[in-house]
Amino acid sequence: MPPTESDSPRRAITWRSVLFGLLGIFLMSGVAGYHDDVCRTPLMIGNHLPGGALTYMVLVGLVWNGLAGRISRRLALAPRELVVVLCATLVACFPPTSGLMRYFVRIIALPWYYLPGAPEWSQHGLLEAIRPELFPAPYPGGGVPEPGSPDYAAYQRVYQGLFSGLAQGGSWVPLWELPIGAWLGPMMYWGPLVFLVSLACIALQLLVHRQWAHHEQLGYPLAQVTGRFCRRADGRPGVPDIFRDRLFWWGFAPVMLYYLLDFLAGKYPAALPSMREALPALKSWNLPVTTVFPDVTHTPSWWGLGGQSLFFTIVGAAYFVSTEISLTMGCSLLLLTGFGLVYYHAFGTPISGKEMEASRAGAYVGYALILVYTGRTYFRAVFARAFGSRRAGVEDDGTAVLAARVLVLSFLGLVAVLRVMGIDLALAFLYALLTLTLFLVFTRIICETGIPFLQATWTPCNTLVGLLGPAAIGPKALVMLYWTNVVLTQDPRECLMPYVATGAKVADDSGLRLRRVFAIIVVSVAVALVVAFLATAYAEYNVSAMTDGWASKEAVRAPFAECARLVREMQDVGELGAASRGSFLARLPLVRAEPSQLRFLVAGLAMVVLCSALRFKFSKFPVHPMLFMVWGTSPATHCWYSFLVGWFLKTLVVRFGGGGVYQRLKPLFIGLIAGEVVFVGVHVILNLAYIVLFRTPPSFGMSVLPS
Repeated sequence: MPPTESDSPRRAITWRSVLFGLLGIFLMSGVAGYHDDVCRTPLMIGNHLPGGALTYMVLVGLVWNGLAGRISRRLALAPRELVVVLCATLVACFPPTSGLMRYFVRIIALPWYYLPGAPEWSQHGLLEAIRPELFPAPYPGGGVPEPGSPDYAAYQRVYQGLFSGLAQGGSWVPLWELPIGAWLGPMMYWGPLVFLVSLACIALQLLVHRQWAHHEQLGYPLAQVTGRFCRRADGRPGVPDIFRDRLFWWGFAPVMLYYLLDFLAGKYPAALPSMREALPALKSWNLPVTTVFPDVTHTPSWWGLGGQSLFFTIVGAAYFVSTEISLTMGCSLLLLTGFGLVYYHAFGTPISGKEMEASRAGAYVGYALILVYTGRTYFRAVFARAFGSRRAGVEDDGTAVLAARVLVLSFLGLVAVLRVMGIDLALAFLYALLTLTLFLVFTRIICETGIPFLQATWTPCNTLVGLLGPAAIGPKALVMLYWTNVVLTQDPRECLMPYVATGAKVADDSGLRLRRVFAIIVVSVAVALVVAFLATAYAEYNVSAMTDGWASKEAVRAPFAECARLVREMQDVGELGAASRGSFLARLPLVRAEPSQLRFLVAGLAMVVLCSALRFKFSKFPVHPMLFMVWGTSPATHCWYSFLVGWFLKTLVVRFGGGGVYQRLKPLFIGLIAGEVVFVGVHVILNLAYIVLFRTPPSFGMSVLPS
């Protein structure tokens, strides 16, 4: 019997994968921003293993394929089609919330809201230092228009409407009646800026993919987990194999049940005890560390050594990474506390947050240099093939060569856009280079450690100011750097590049051509950016942009307050006049590095290089250089205990069961991860249903993962 259409191998891009991919994009980019803004807990996205996206893949793979397979095999998605849906859905998680749109509209429009209460901003002309074209029309730089003037009604809708909301009662203003046209002018600048950064990140990840995935054999824990929600051994349409594995359900069911019972106990406290009462210390514990060891009080209190929560997602991820990495992540806070105590007793003062930030910036730069060094042969061949030499051999289908060309062009375009927006060419080059360095190493950390929740806790802008000094940068460039910094690198917990890494790895393992995946991701990101902007404008113009306290207040005021402080300091020392003249190269004599930041940046770089050299020399060296890039950050503070538990369980399995048992137990740990992450998705669905039924956000919500 000849094979039927449903039995023969399917193409990856079909009407099914396009339809479900677009649905994933619209759900993530169109709904997540509003949900995470008004409900707060749990976050629909929130990290690089987003509950909303993984739950959507479970619904498509298990529910839709299960039902469709009984009706018609033509309706069910094949594994390669599921991979396309996964790639599109994952990259659509980048723009709607903290990755971009949580700050984008607010940082552009809300500074004018705070200007009357910030006299220093007006005194130093901070907002006037920004090109008027970068703001929505009408430009409010000449002051609030007088009532009755031609611009007054437009100002009320474009700016005041964003502050107070335009919805009347329960009746929202339709999208086509909102002042979206006022944003077309600034989007001629911001649109290319955001898209070029996104394109550079996509190209950079696909450039390094073969080096990381094939030459260095990175584990990609998040790809190992998410890829199993697409995989079938026979390659035919239907329910993925992971849902037919009993070990998966043995891991999934207890975690899901735990959270469901805890949710019901929180919702109905009089009827059910909380799980913290029923099973004390299973998930959270506190120890009187500062009482037993008073010296710990000389380290920053936010390091949180005395209390921890167990996150099943981190325990499961630790099972998929090398033991030295999970042990390093598990001991990060303990080692940092020891370092902090040594520093205090040596210098008499606790280590500061700015010093730790500088050390992490140096560690990122150092590790980027290590990555370039270890892959130098491959990268040299790729760039030689991309820009001239046809003799250079590259071991892929030309994806890396294409990525190298796109990376160079998008990087140059990014520098050009920054220059047009008002940043000196040399500064724009340095800023763009540091931005891509941040995203590259950030992604590498996730690909090596499997930690889905990560923060860099350093920014290119602060690093440039610390290394060069504010006078060398100049007041106008300072404003632009701090302003764009909020949009691009303020909160990389949902940045694009790790999503691309996960999608590309799953696609590569599934046999998809990466050149085609490149195109799928670029198109998906472009669509997601448009959808996320329209959805954000729709929600914020109707409800108000002031609902998120951090994003609408601190994130907007902090960059201008810092610029005002730096300009005042330049004025006090008599450098403001010289700093305001000439180009960046002409101001090079004004370079004044902040000594403590320079010391810690160099120290962070040196520690990473030294640790990497020791690992090259001694294969069993126990400390991974990741330590110096994560210690002192919120993720390391929240997750070290879970990494230790995961390391311990994996060590037991390998020690007493061997490699075979380790491989067979992987579905169990995928179930642990899925139980926690899918509960987030279930909670989100309940929140959205409540909003639809009662037209108000629910009053109760659970925090599941670090947020």
